Amino acid sequence: MKRHGLFRFFAPFQRTSPTQPGTRSGMTLAATEPPIPAPAAFPASTQDVPENDFDGQQDQRQLETLLNSMQDAVIAVDAEGRVQWANQGMLELTQRVRLQAPLVETVRDPELLRAVKEAVDTRTVRGGRAIAIVSGKTFDVTAAPLPDGGAVAVLRDLTERELLEKTRRDFIANVSHELRTPLTNIQGYSETLLDTISPDSPQREFLEIIRKNAARMGRLTEDLLALARVESGEKRFELETVTPEDLLRDAAQNFAETASGRDLKLEVKDQASLPVLADRDAIHHVFGNLLENAAKYGGPGTRVILGARPVEDAVEFYVQDFGPGIPSEHLPRLFERFYRVDKARSRESGGTGLGLSIAKHIVLAHGGSIRAESELNHGATFLFTLPVATEENPSEPA
Repeated sequence: MKRHGLFRFFAPFQRTSPTQPGTRSGMTLAATEPPIPAPAAFPASTQDVPENDFDGQQDQRQLETLLNSMQDAVIAVDAEGRVQWANQGMLELTQRVRLQAPLVETVRDPELLRAVKEAVDTRTVRGGRAIAIVSGKTFDVTAAPLPDGGAVAVLRDLTERELLEKTRRDFIANVSHELRTPLTNIQGYSETLLDTISPDSPQREFLEIIRKNAARMGRLTEDLLALARVESGEKRFELETVTPEDLLRDAAQNFAETASGRDLKLEVKDQASLPVLADRDAIHHVFGNLLENAAKYGGPGTRVILGARPVEDAVEFYVQDFGPGIPSEHLPRLFERFYRVDKARSRESGGTGLGLSIAKHIVLAHGGSIRAESELNHGATFLFTLPVATEENPSEPA
């Protein structure tokens, strides 16, 4: 059977009249070409109907059923941005769907309109997040070009998932906040008791275990609170124009003591002169996490390289160590919460498993990206980008 393109399926059809109340609309897809005139009389039997017509009608009905059964809303436009068809999911979102009318008359969400226009203009897949289609709902938008010059947009409802994510963040933040005070008290009292007993006391070992674990739990709660604030958007970043040299110098100065104590040689390589937009304290936090990670896994007596270089419309910063490296299967998951390549080693060193996740969310909030590169026995390099400061993106809170 000959396969037809999407628009070829629907070329001979126009949207039919609504079905009876309580039933699903039988046709929600419209033609992109003028309808074929109806024959003067229907064939007396199916044997009189050409086989190709049956194949086309069957394919059309199958595709129509498939699109209408999707939970996602789907809508297509031609090269001029006029609505060509929509599935039942789209009709349930808005009752304003008008065939051959501009898309803006159906939906007025700027993100959806932008994604569709860019897909038509650039002939590439575009995405966005629509919040103005239905009040109180959020949709993930994916717009892809069609062969005839138009585009099709798929809208996936993210409302429930985002509500669950918010509930999770709030729970973590509340629990972490409640744990801060008792953990601080435990750590403080254990340190006081350690100061009052003799070095040979058998109780000293137990108090040291209490103090050490209370301190680790305290770091964990602080990291959980920091991550929850960044993820939820509660944390506001004070963006300013700053040179890569300043950011690297601050990071090197703050890491100097750690490097000296662990017999590490820190090298700074600055090849970028363009200023970037950044919250200095937040980026200092990112460098702190990456450098601590490099010191932990690089090993004593090795080098750590801290640098920056220009890339397209951004500056790429990097932290390179010369440790054992990271197996390739772990690289895609490095920035997940609590993910550890070497769980035992991370726990012994007091790591919380949240440092890279916090770094990722801070960089993303700055409009940058972050990634890791590594080869076994050749160390690892963590890289992140920050946008170049221009007149179009003046310093302002993010």
